[in-house]
Amino acid sequence: MTIDDYRVHLGWTKTKLCEEADIDMSTLQRATSGQPVTRLTVGKIAEAINKELKSRGESPIRYTDFEGVKFSD
Repeated sequence: MTIDDYRVHLGWTKTKLCEEADIDMSTLQRATSGQPVTRLTVGKIAEAINKELKSRGESPIRYTDFEGVKFSD
């Protein structure tokens, strides 16, 4: 699944995901459009999503599980 797939699954807006992951909108847009982003950034996104998944009793994900993400490092 892509970052956007998880975001929609959680019922989050892009703004909500940015707030939960402590990243800015331009960073999220880079990550979701296939532009390179750091592993730290993708880790923050995964951590935010995992927090919500765990609260729902769903299995956590790894930052490497996102489809279409390119790493700059």
